Amino acid sequence: MRRTFENRLLELHSTGMWNIYYVDRAIEIAKRYCCTGIIFHCNEFVDRVVFPSIFFSKADIMEYNPVRNSITKNNQYYLKAVLERCAKNNLKFYVETKEFNFDDHLIYKYPEVIGTDGKICATHPFLFEYVEGKYREFLDMFPEVAGVIVSLGTKESKVTISANKCHCRRCQNTDIGEWYKKLITAIYKPISEKGKEFVVRDFAYDKTNQDSMLAAVESVSKDIIMAVKKAPHDYYPVSIDNPAIGKSDNQWVEFDTWGQFFALGAFPCSVVEDIHERLIRCYDKGVKGIMIRTDWENMTQASVFNSFNIVNAIGAAMISNNLDITDDEIYKAWGNCGIFSPLIADSYKQVDCRIKNKEDLDYFTHIVKEGFRIIKKGMYGKKNLLALNSQIFDRIDHSWYIPMVQHNRDAWEPGCTDIFKPTEENIAFLKKEKEEALEMAYELSNFIKSRKADISSSIQEYLDFLTEAFPAYIEGFALEVRTYMYVLMAENNKEGYLKKARESLLPYDNLAERYKKLVRGKCYGHQMLYMLDGDRLLAYKKSAEERIAKIRN
Repeated sequence: MRRTFENRLLELHSTGMWNIYYVDRAIEIAKRYCCTGIIFHCNEFVDRVVFPSIFFSKADIMEYNPVRNSITKNNQYYLKAVLERCAKNNLKFYVETKEFNFDDHLIYKYPEVIGTDGKICATHPFLFEYVEGKYREFLDMFPEVAGVIVSLGTKESKVTISANKCHCRRCQNTDIGEWYKKLITAIYKPISEKGKEFVVRDFAYDKTNQDSMLAAVESVSKDIIMAVKKAPHDYYPVSIDNPAIGKSDNQWVEFDTWGQFFALGAFPCSVVEDIHERLIRCYDKGVKGIMIRTDWENMTQASVFNSFNIVNAIGAAMISNNLDITDDEIYKAWGNCGIFSPLIADSYKQVDCRIKNKEDLDYFTHIVKEGFRIIKKGMYGKKNLLALNSQIFDRIDHSWYIPMVQHNRDAWEPGCTDIFKPTEENIAFLKKEKEEALEMAYELSNFIKSRKADISSSIQEYLDFLTEAFPAYIEGFALEVRTYMYVLMAENNKEGYLKKARESLLPYDNLAERYKKLVRGKCYGHQMLYMLDGDRLLAYKKSAEERIAKIRN
């Protein structure tokens, strides 16, 4: 019997979902690789297509925001067009949101949601009434929607208990688990009435929040599907499996295939083998669905569809449809689909460039596999991300804040951030790790130069770019983590490290200039300006200088 996942969904998360060319392309890929549905992931999606009229009459809309009236109607027609395309291609359609979200004019009409200290109150009863009415109207208007996926434990929605700023008595006395249960119930009621699927998506920042969320879902209904990311908190490719996997009877798991935390497709990175291994473990734990993310909400004009990393989306789709498929078959399918350059903005249709022979396929397969090995050593410090969404830091404090606070790595893998303790041993480990990554990047550059494949001129231009840009990109992480560790040592009065900290800043200007020469004035997609931003490197240097200046000799 073939091992397969019942639900295999391709997720669009960027503004590309509002471009029908982008949607048609995603539908074509979904069909080709046997996906069962499409997800539109937009935090405020439902608020973009309903007012809702139960709370805002036509007169209210014209009074509070007449422009929203026209925009919302446009979005309603657009969604109907998308739903028609999905139905024609036998693909289910899901919307993914974060709650609470609402249009700002809600506050003007219902000012009671503002707490006593002037902050929006996450526990105000009206918000639960509002969200129930909103989803009921949405599903009445769009009965073709198969289901709704909602994140509740995130700090990225307008109001949530996990980032609540209101300190009224009710908020102070509200149990986090009870808040989750109340919100889940409010959303579940209209969804269950319509016979649709309701998926609660875990985006917890720590295990306590995650456990509360899981318990709340179980207490409301066994019919609710629980969705979790492949790794705890976010999609770090070097992390352990999410401990919540297998803890729910009906569960989906999410995978990022573009690379929010592995270079955003700007540099090639195959995580096919990682996805394959994790999906086998998910299947063995009873997981029933997979969500395949292809882009990111905070980056426009870029996705898996204009990068070598489309191999990951193809792989995730093929593996989830048949766990026994071989990785070689996936890479062959990638070659037949075609390869694409991230130097070209995603709204452009690229010249077809399929890999025509085994020698070229082996060549490109080596490039994307080696890319992952380089990124694991170069962009991470012993499993801690040394970047902000794949971008080098622009201040020295982020070298501490991102892994220890924002990513909260120790909450999921105790002792994970111990590598940043100011010791000679840690410095030696990080130095060796980054030297190896840089050496591997240069070796890959030489490999790329070693032969000419039968490819389009745009792909050749990207390969030429890689030979210079990939080592430079990795060098930025090496410089920053070295400076950070030397500054820590100096602050702890380790002899000789104040001098080393100052000397570590000497290469910054030269590398910043290399970044600028690589991407400025080239008219590449703006993603490349984001990835190789020399000004961020100089800003990091300046912040380090300021911190060094405070150290007493």
